[in-house]
Amino acid sequence: MDKTDTDSNGYKPFRPNMRISIWLTTAVVITLILILALTVNYAREKDIVEQFSRQQMAIARGAATGIEDFISSAEKSMIILSKLPFVKGVMPETTRQSLQMIYDNLKGQAEYIAIENKDGVTTNTYPPSIFEKITGSPDESGFKSHAYFREIKKTGNPYISDLLLEWDEEYNDVKNRFRPIIIAVPKYDSESRFSGAVLVVLSLSTIVDRYLISENETSCAWIMDNSGAILVHPDQSRLVGIAGKDLGALECAKTHGGISLKDALMKGKEGYGEYMLPVMGGGTKKSIVAYAPINLHSGRWFIAVATPYNETVLLARKGFVNIIFGTLGLIIVVIIAGISIAYSGAKQLRLKEELKRLREREEWQEKLLKEHKTTEGVIEGSPIPTFVLNREHRVILWNRACSELTGFGAGDMIGTDQQYVPFYKTKRPTIADIIIDYDIDALEKYYGTKNVQKSTTVKGAYEAMDYIENLGGKNRHIYFLAAPIYDESGKVIAAIETIQDVTSQREMDIRLEEYAETLQNELTENINLRGEIENLFNYLQPILDSLPEKIFDINSEGIINYVSRDMKKNGGITSQKFGGKHFADFVDEENRQFVLDRWKDAKEGIFTPYEMTVTAKDGSRRNLLITPRPVKGTDRYILVQRDITEFKALERKFYESQKLAAIGQLSAGIAHEVRNPLSSIKMSLQILEKRMKPEGNDSKRFQIAGREVGHLEKLVNDILFYARPSNPIKKPSDIEKIIGHALAMAEKAVSDKHIRVKTALAKDLPSLDVDPAMLEQAFLNIYHNAIDAMADGGKLSISARQTNGRVFVEVKDNGCGIAVEDMPHIFNPFFTRKKYGTGLGLTQIKKIVDLHQGTIEISSEEGRGTSVVVTFSAKTDGENQEPERNFQDSSKGL
Repeated sequence: MDKTDTDSNGYKPFRPNMRISIWLTTAVVITLILILALTVNYAREKDIVEQFSRQQMAIARGAATGIEDFISSAEKSMIILSKLPFVKGVMPETTRQSLQMIYDNLKGQAEYIAIENKDGVTTNTYPPSIFEKITGSPDESGFKSHAYFREIKKTGNPYISDLLLEWDEEYNDVKNRFRPIIIAVPKYDSESRFSGAVLVVLSLSTIVDRYLISENETSCAWIMDNSGAILVHPDQSRLVGIAGKDLGALECAKTHGGISLKDALMKGKEGYGEYMLPVMGGGTKKSIVAYAPINLHSGRWFIAVATPYNETVLLARKGFVNIIFGTLGLIIVVIIAGISIAYSGAKQLRLKEELKRLREREEWQEKLLKEHKTTEGVIEGSPIPTFVLNREHRVILWNRACSELTGFGAGDMIGTDQQYVPFYKTKRPTIADIIIDYDIDALEKYYGTKNVQKSTTVKGAYEAMDYIENLGGKNRHIYFLAAPIYDESGKVIAAIETIQDVTSQREMDIRLEEYAETLQNELTENINLRGEIENLFNYLQPILDSLPEKIFDINSEGIINYVSRDMKKNGGITSQKFGGKHFADFVDEENRQFVLDRWKDAKEGIFTPYEMTVTAKDGSRRNLLITPRPVKGTDRYILVQRDITEFKALERKFYESQKLAAIGQLSAGIAHEVRNPLSSIKMSLQILEKRMKPEGNDSKRFQIAGREVGHLEKLVNDILFYARPSNPIKKPSDIEKIIGHALAMAEKAVSDKHIRVKTALAKDLPSLDVDPAMLEQAFLNIYHNAIDAMADGGKLSISARQTNGRVFVEVKDNGCGIAVEDMPHIFNPFFTRKKYGTGLGLTQIKKIVDLHQGTIEISSEEGRGTSVVVTFSAKTDGENQEPERNFQDSSKGL
């Protein structure tokens, strides 16, 4: 057939060069699909590792807390024992009985308890059979190291360390592989002289059995002391021969950033990371290590939990193999579909595309199901009793530990809303139910008397203590901790609650409190009247100094008698700064007459609280609430000063949040529905313009379409910035450079309208602690508003000066000005008089200025121009050198 031939419909037949194009296109699609699969798998592995690392860190934190409580319980017992009168050298039979009582209370957690005299010689032990092993001869105590004895004798504080005994044996199993630890407490005689020590020896195997040995065979844990030496490592097959060595010996235990595991631990904070750890047979293996500090009275230990990296991502990699096979099948379908598309009509193409989408949806559903099963497996294997509720308040997970504690199996609970049944006789919400509904009133109603409080470690979580009768056949003290589970958009989709039996700790605390109360009553009878007065003063003074409010005691003439949180020298209750002076001397001029009028009202019996605004030392404005009250039975008065700046800010933010709520929903919808399609449209226009190279009217149409897409992108970005502004990254910055950079970015708009720019910047402008990028954006918006308001050839004036510790930046134009009726609405979102304006320019400017604790003032005269003044506080070298006025002392407030 000739090249110019056409078929009966007028179309040219398919040519070999078209086949080549189809195959090339198919090859490109195959390559892109493979790259996309590899990218998705890599990102998914990183996400799984991050989630698993956080879970391991929570496990390490829980184990560290348990070890702290375990050692603290033993330490408290030794402190009580050291204060018993008969431990000080009298009534030996009573001493043995007390040792037995404390030993029994520890319920097998202690190896033995011993009492040493002032020379370090052991005089009593329990069990008694251990006495001969310890003492050996009359001149020896039996211990290889007396470091603990010297330390407590020197400092008078309890001491915790490991201990070497004379009769050490080879350790051939897990239980006996660890050296014991000692908790020693000094004791004093009746004349408060050091008379020896009371100590308890604990085996680290107890800690290993309770907190380190896990049913999870892929993970291992170990404990280090504050010098980095490895004290405990129950699984020698994981890290061979490192028990007792310094963690720094593991030269390969470093992150990809070069930070060693020891350096990370020595910071004293919890965390996690990826490290290369040695394994049996030589070599190293990449592992995920989560760690947490164990804070003790005499130092700090660390607990670390390590899991091989490959074990963590194994399931994800198996899933990836399935995805690859699915992708290969999809590629074959794409090839067939591509060939078919070349010869088939539009209807057949739509059917194949629909089939492709259905297959992709099934694959994603399969991956989500695998991830869900992985999460369930982690929770199910946790030793902490745990259950999970969905949005409908039905149980979707009830792990094995929870079944063992409550006596209710997972089969009885999953799918029901009966999660309260194991704990309460009548139906009531659990903390997880309340978190799902975010019902703070219900939290107070049902758990207000249960020591409920917001968790300091888990975001959005709450914790409480309760006494439950007949839980799993026993009466128990239970510690509840519940936290929300969020989806990608930040919405709560479920809640998880953990349950811990703290009965033994609680009962021990109660017994110790009762015993301490008995001792206190006996001691109180021997304290004279002066001692009681001094104790009362020392007890009340810290309370007054710890109150968030500041209290002034004033006589009827207004002279200050006492100020809480006042720094005193050479005794007394009031420093020279305040004592004997009239309280009005510490009020600034702008508020002095107002305060004196309120003082006059108070003396007439009108004790109405009042507010005032003062300037702090850093230049910020603070809101204070002053409450006057009479002192009963005297002619004195007290003034209670409270800083309510945050409450005022919260009040303002409450009204802002009502606006943000609607805008946030709108912005989220725009970001999801508009932003991604706009990016695709913009990219497609650019590709089409490069390929087609249009001319004339076609080129103009491309330009118009690109400009309109850019306008829509700016609208989306403005809305997103207002709805979810980022926190400023502050650093010392030159305000002159910020003004200049913003002006440089507006250079094109200035030149297009032939605007004359005049700048007048003072030479003594200080450095400001601000986010330069945010301020440049704010000033750029101010410049654009001024340029838009001016006609061709207008004048733009920019000035900056420093006055009274504040920096003022003023931008003036001679444009059309703002109408009087529009002035109250200029900072409202979406309010604009421009044809193409978004109405968010001034809203963004004000939000940026507010984030930097600054102010913005706009004055305008219609037809003559507009002036915008932005003010920031500036720190000076002379701050904090003189007593500040405005009811301020050297710390905060009145």
